[in-house]
Amino acid sequence: MFVYTLFIFTVIFFLLIDYNTNLKLRYLARRININHVAIVGAFSIIIVFGGLRYEIGYDYPKYLAGFLFDSELEKWEPFFNATVYFLREFNFGLDSQILFLFYTIFTVSILYLAIRRLTNNYRTALLIYLLIPAFYLNSFSVIRQGIAMVILLYGLQYLTLEYKPKKYIIFVLLAYMFHSISIIIGLIYLLFGRFFQQTYSWITYISMLIGSLVLYISGLGKLMLTYAPGHYHLYLYHYSAVNPLKLLVVNGLFLFLMFQKKYFIKTRLDSYLLNSIFVGSVIFNIFADYVDVTRVAQYFLMAEIILVPLYIYTFKSSIKKNTVLVLFLAYYIFNFEYALYRDKVKEVPHGLIPYRNYVTTEIKSDKEKYKKQWLEFYKKIGIVK
Repeated sequence: MFVYTLFIFTVIFFLLIDYNTNLKLRYLARRININHVAIVGAFSIIIVFGGLRYEIGYDYPKYLAGFLFDSELEKWEPFFNATVYFLREFNFGLDSQILFLFYTIFTVSILYLAIRRLTNNYRTALLIYLLIPAFYLNSFSVIRQGIAMVILLYGLQYLTLEYKPKKYIIFVLLAYMFHSISIIIGLIYLLFGRFFQQTYSWITYISMLIGSLVLYISGLGKLMLTYAPGHYHLYLYHYSAVNPLKLLVVNGLFLFLMFQKKYFIKTRLDSYLLNSIFVGSVIFNIFADYVDVTRVAQYFLMAEIILVPLYIYTFKSSIKKNTVLVLFLAYYIFNFEYALYRDKVKEVPHGLIPYRNYVTTEIKSDKEKYKKQWLEFYKKIGIVK
């Protein structure tokens, strides 16, 4: 856990330097703006930390199998498969590790472009993204969903800041080529645009939240999975209820922002973000008995990384603004540390604890022997024949 904590506070240090616009260094006759160095340093740390993780992520064996064996790739989306074929040929001696490094760079880069386009408070938005376990840490496992989520977040500008639905559709299709469920998310935004672009009374929001909890108790989630197309109905057999505390946190955050909406919800984008969190909360509630399915809600809940900074920086008083910022960061850091603690206690296979790095971990030098070991393992569990 210490390594993750050190990682977060190192990134915070660089972001604080970047925030101070007056710091400059003198090199020979030139003056270098430290801001540029600091933000590059922050993103370099994020990429190195995630991209060089080794045997971390509960889906790690699945992605390793996909890199090694064509039979596993048949289950995945075309753009992801295309990059795997390319990376097999051009891996710069990193073998399968190139897959994790490449997609960390890809995901973090698109995320940066998205938050710079959607908010001026990009430093805080980035930090919140890192601290919410369902986003950065979870991208260590659900790599395809991780990239699809940031692509859709980037595309959101074409429904909010400027209305260009055709451009948005392009990004929906791009996300779909990495994670198929994202086509449904995109259609919801397109078909229910009128719902997303305005806010509603607290009675309406609370009534619908209560309704989603009633649907959860009545077993609607189970019924929907029973008749779900393709492989999605298999989630029906992966019963794993959401921690009640998590259920409280998701709904509680939305209710807090909803009751504060008159102070900071001003634009079309703001309304989209608030209603996105609302829709994510409803989905989260309905499928609370199936943790794997609640991952769909994260597509909508990602609006939090843009909306929360917007609320924080609404305060004109520096004292109030800094107090609210510290309270939110304390809240997010607690969630981050608690997620690591749960992972450590549960001893999840290929979990986050302990952190292992490709550079510092002893790697088998005989790659063919290593590949044969995995081949035998996947033959045993039926992934390959």
